[in-house]
Amino acid sequence: MRFFLLACLLTGCPDRTVSSLTPTQGKVETFDLPATANRDVDILFLIDNSGSMAEEQLSLVQNFPRFMSVLQGIQGGLPNVHVGVATSSLGAKATDGTATVLFGGCSGAGDDGALQMDVSINGRFIVDEEGGAGTRTRNYAGTLSDAFTAIADVGTMGCGIEQHLGAIERTLENPVNAGFVRQNAKLAVIVIGDEDDCSLAHKSLFEGTGDGTVINFRCTSDGIECDDAPDLTQAGSRTRCHPRARPQYLEPVEKYVSYLRGLKADPTRDVMVAGIIGDNSPFSISIDGMQRPVLAPSCVYGGSQAAYPALRTSEFLSHFEQNVEKTICGADLTDALVAIGKLIARSVDPGCFESQPIDLDPSAPGIQADCSVSDVRGEHEVAVIPACGGGDIPCWQIVADDQHCAEYPSHLRLVIDRGGAVAPADIHVEASCVTLPDGGMFQ
Repeated sequence: MRFFLLACLLTGCPDRTVSSLTPTQGKVETFDLPATANRDVDILFLIDNSGSMAEEQLSLVQNFPRFMSVLQGIQGGLPNVHVGVATSSLGAKATDGTATVLFGGCSGAGDDGALQMDVSINGRFIVDEEGGAGTRTRNYAGTLSDAFTAIADVGTMGCGIEQHLGAIERTLENPVNAGFVRQNAKLAVIVIGDEDDCSLAHKSLFEGTGDGTVINFRCTSDGIECDDAPDLTQAGSRTRCHPRARPQYLEPVEKYVSYLRGLKADPTRDVMVAGIIGDNSPFSISIDGMQRPVLAPSCVYGGSQAAYPALRTSEFLSHFEQNVEKTICGADLTDALVAIGKLIARSVDPGCFESQPIDLDPSAPGIQADCSVSDVRGEHEVAVIPACGGGDIPCWQIVADDQHCAEYPSHLRLVIDRGGAVAPADIHVEASCVTLPDGGMFQ
C-alpha cells in the first residue's frame, strides 16, 4: 500500500498517468486500491513491561476503543482480526544462549514471546471474524475492549533490557502462538515502549557486572554511534546519531527488517509497523552520581516519567512502506492509537482522504480535483482512468462519506465507478491526488 505524502509542486492535468503528477503547491496523497479487499488482519501489540510503563499501559487500554472504532468504521465493518499482546521482555536471552542474571525481571528468557492469556479468552489471542449472515465468530466473553484490557495488563515486572525487535521475531516464531499469524492475512506490529531496542546477539552483554545501569549503557554504546562525537562515554549532546551497522553485542536492525518483510509475499501491501516510542532527539550523554555514563532522556513528563531516544526502533520502522511513528512522551496515547488505526484501516479499505483535495475550479459544482488514476497489473500500468462526467467507464470521482471516513478530516472518499463490472483479481488502482498541505481543510 503506498500512502506516501510527498512534498511536490502543482500543474493541472487531471487525467494522466500517476507518474506524471507534479504539483506546484500542496502535497500528494497516494492510494493503492485492490480489486478485492483483503479483510484478514493479524495485529500484534508488543508492549514494554518494564518498571516505568504503568501510565502508558493504562492509556493504551483506555484508548483501545478509539483504536477499534477506526477499524469498525471502515466499509464492511470490523475486519477479520486476530489481536495478540506480547512483551519486550526476553530476559537475558540472546541468539547465542541465555546469560545467568539475578536482577530485576531479567532471569531466563523472560516472557519468551508468549502471547498473553486470560480466562475470558479461549486461546492465546483474540479472534473476531465474520461468521456469515451478518454474524461474528468470537473466542472471548464480554466486549472486545474487555478482552483486550485483560491481556494488555502486562504489568511492570519485565526486564529493563528491552528487546523489542527480538521479541517480535520470537512471538511470531514461538510454537505456543500457533495460529495467530495467518498466511494470507495482513500483519500489523505495534511497538509501545519508553526505551530503545536492545535485542541481543551475544549473552556476553551481561558479563562482568550485575549493574543494570551499566548494562543499559552497553546497549546504547554498542547499538548506536554518533558521527560528530564517537566516544559515548563522554558527557555532552550529540547529533548525527544512528544505529551501528555491526554491533558487538546486539543484533543489527536489518536482521529484523528482513525477517518481518520475509513473512509476506508482498510486504509493501501486507505488512504494517507502528511505534509509540521515545523521541530521537535530543540525544545526550550525562554522568550520574556514581560517575557512570548514562543516556539522558529525550523527554520528561508527568513529574517523574521519562522516555529515551529510540533510534534502533525508529530505524526498523522506517524500512516499511506502511509505517507510523508517534511519541510516547506525555503518556497519552490517544492520537497515536487513532493514527495507527487509520494505518490499518487504509490498508484494508483505502480511499478516504486525510486532507481536502485541491479544487481546480471552485466555481464548478463539486470538487474539480487534480488526480491521476490508473489500473495497474503488478507494477505495469494497464490503462489510465479518467474523471467521471465525460461518459467514460471506468471513471473516478470523489464523494462524501461521513460514515466510513468519519475519522478523517475531509470525510471524502475516492471511488472507482466500473458501471457494475468487477475488475480482474490481479488488477489494482494506483491513484494520486493533490491535497492541501498538512491535513489542511477549506474554511
